[in-house]
Amino acid sequence: MPRTPAFRILRGVEAIFSQFPLGRILDLRRASSGLMHATYLVEAEAGRFVLQRLHHKLATPEILEDYAAVTEHLALMGLTAPRLVRTLSGLAVAQDEGHWWRLSTFVPGETRDVVERPIQAEEGARALGRFHRAMQGIPHVFKSEHPLHDTEGHLSRLRLAAANPLFAEAAAVIADEIAAVDEQLSRRLLPRDLPRRVVHGDPKISNVIFDGDRAVGMLDLDTCARHSVLVDLGDAVRSWCRDGREDERQHFLLDRFEAMLRGYAAEGPPLEPLEREHLAAAGCLITLELASRFLRDALEDDYFAWDSTRYPDRRTHNRARGRAMLFLANDMAAQEGQMAALVSRHFGS
Repeated sequence: MPRTPAFRILRGVEAIFSQFPLGRILDLRRASSGLMHATYLVEAEAGRFVLQRLHHKLATPEILEDYAAVTEHLALMGLTAPRLVRTLSGLAVAQDEGHWWRLSTFVPGETRDVVERPIQAEEGARALGRFHRAMQGIPHVFKSEHPLHDTEGHLSRLRLAAANPLFAEAAAVIADEIAAVDEQLSRRLLPRDLPRRVVHGDPKISNVIFDGDRAVGMLDLDTCARHSVLVDLGDAVRSWCRDGREDERQHFLLDRFEAMLRGYAAEGPPLEPLEREHLAAAGCLITLELASRFLRDALEDDYFAWDSTRYPDRRTHNRARGRAMLFLANDMAAQEGQMAALVSRHFGS
């Protein structure tokens, strides 16, 4: 077995791989890191795979059961997506030193950290629309009790963290940002009577797989659940309609928003009147929601991965992320009238 840098990172790697039907391991490389799982690309006699050490808060039997059901359904529907590879004993994960390791099939293509041109936003929206259409017929009852877009819950947990005496010093540094997010998010909550559909949960652009400029499928299917499609569309707006990293203050780009609307209108399911009514505001809502999560982690220092090459600690990185998301949300709010006009143009009043 070759000793690439990733092998040196993974202690006891043989114990992990011996639990899967892989044959001889030819190579192992660390993928670009996301905010949650540690991800590795595996070359084996049996083919190419993706190995993930699951984040402790997303390592539950319920999430694994949902993931298996979603990937199997997408395969039945003929959509490009990874599929779960079970262990030799039929388990959904291998366990080693308290960590859960999930293996999935490799999906060929490329991913992007940022959208570079409007066509990529349009194509991403086409892929998301195909995903939403395909998931309309899934018979699975979702088991996970970890909905990613529990907006009221995220706001409540931010308030609790900000009031915790243990975090008083850290909270004082971002008191203005916490107050702004609290005030704005509390008045932007989605109506409770929106249609509930199966959503991806985290359609940032790095979770869309591309072949050139053409989007061919969706990755990272851990957070699928029944919710309003507006949380997916809002998260797509947040991720696709700006430049730069999530910790950089970037302006909202209206031309990419229109490209996204054009793509989703072409291949997504029809939206009901109440969904259309709140679509223009969904991006600002989800951006503020993410700001609340980053600011909370700037206090609790427990959840998101952080870049140690650019920041001294997780709290500092999350403060930058929270401030950048608040800046983006304010810029979206300033252009909400134009966004609403574009929604009417592409989806009707």
